[in-house]
Amino acid sequence: MKTEIYEVDPFTSRKEKLIITIESDYRFERQDEIFISGAAPMKVRVINVMVRLVGGKMERELLVMKL
Repeated sequence: MKTEIYEVDPFTSRKEKLIITIESDYRFERQDEIFISGAAPMKVRVINVMVRLVGGKMERELLVMKL
């Protein structure tokens, strides 16, 4: 399933920038902690998971906060 991970503002929980888009079947839940490696590695906590149906395919959006 296509999964987009967005960073949120820590004070307002408003969606800000797209961190990464991945293809994953993992069932993400609130309070999951994820380590994202790459040019700027970071550890984040999932604060919201939204699933939507687009053209018969499921897509997921995670809102995460940096730790």
